[in-house]
Amino acid sequence: MRFTLSARLTSGMFKGGLVLALALMLGWAPTPAAAQETGTLVGTVLDAASRRPLEAVQVYIGGTGIGALTNAAGRFLLFNVPAGEQTLAADMVGYRSGALTVTVSAGESVVADFGLDQTAIALDQIVVTGAGIATERRKLGNTIAVVDAAVLENNPISTFSDMLAARVPGVVLLPTSGSTGEGGRIRIRGSSSLSQLNEPIIYLDGIRIDRSAVSLSGTGNPSRLDDIPPESIDRIEILKGAAAATLYGTEASNGVIQIFTKRGRAGAPSFNLTADWSALNVPTNRILPIADFIGRDCGSTDCTGAGDAAKLAEIASRMQQRFGITPGPYEVFTHDIIPEMLTTGIAQNYSASVSGGVESFQYFVSGRFSGEDG
Repeated sequence: MRFTLSARLTSGMFKGGLVLALALMLGWAPTPAAAQETGTLVGTVLDAASRRPLEAVQVYIGGTGIGALTNAAGRFLLFNVPAGEQTLAADMVGYRSGALTVTVSAGESVVADFGLDQTAIALDQIVVTGAGIATERRKLGNTIAVVDAAVLENNPISTFSDMLAARVPGVVLLPTSGSTGEGGRIRIRGSSSLSQLNEPIIYLDGIRIDRSAVSLSGTGNPSRLDDIPPESIDRIEILKGAAAATLYGTEASNGVIQIFTKRGRAGAPSFNLTADWSALNVPTNRILPIADFIGRDCGSTDCTGAGDAAKLAEIASRMQQRFGITPGPYEVFTHDIIPEMLTTGIAQNYSASVSGGVESFQYFVSGRFSGEDG
């Protein structure tokens, strides 16, 4: 019995060892076979328009966990890609997603290049926050309105104020007195204080600026923002309400306006010339003629005092020369001088710009001449 039992144990151990050996052999065997069933994907991602390489593009094969980011030269490399037909995708903020079907052969490298097109979808647009970080609009908890200058190219715009007027909900330009050169006052979601300033803070290419200017007595209050040629502006970003204070501080509780000017692009020089004229006509038939009479300054002397006669004669002479009439003392006369004071004002603007450059250096230069007769 003991021998039989021992024989059975020996037989079981032999069989178990044989099974274990076979299992280990089977476990090791697929390794070289699996390596032979995968390949490598290599390629470059470029901007479809400019053909420049795109860095930090996410290239991946959906559902496999295989992916990589492109380097500064726009190149990517994917290892251990299963052999067969695979769908390769490429995503980058500000560009349309690209997809490419490739056939991967075991043990070989396959080249797959992408050309991505820029997208104008608002949620994918890049905005700059107070932290100086470019972020997708969809990832922000705040409302940011964008005025794209390209959309306003054919609109009759002569000043920065014209670019904002009735373009963005909640942004109002308060009316001016109509004086020559006067700029509108900007309010975002109305006025919040009776004693403090209600103006939003302004940034031009990341630098804070002051829109106020020195005004003389009897003239309107100009806006330094209107000194910026609209043709030089690429876009305007507006952060409304108290949410701006979380990024820019309490001083930004009235909102923030960021102005971004145009940049040069690689390519042949591009010239742009613009000229526009406008006229301002004030109705003069709504103002009554001025009525007056000679002798109103004589006072209690009834124009019979010493020197009154000479004064009256001098006034009568000026009236004759200026208006062609010779009224007597206390004789009421009228003359409509409003049409002579208010004539048709002509405004003219001329602007020119040139842009271009190479991959390592781009330029954009613009200038403007403005004239307005008030």
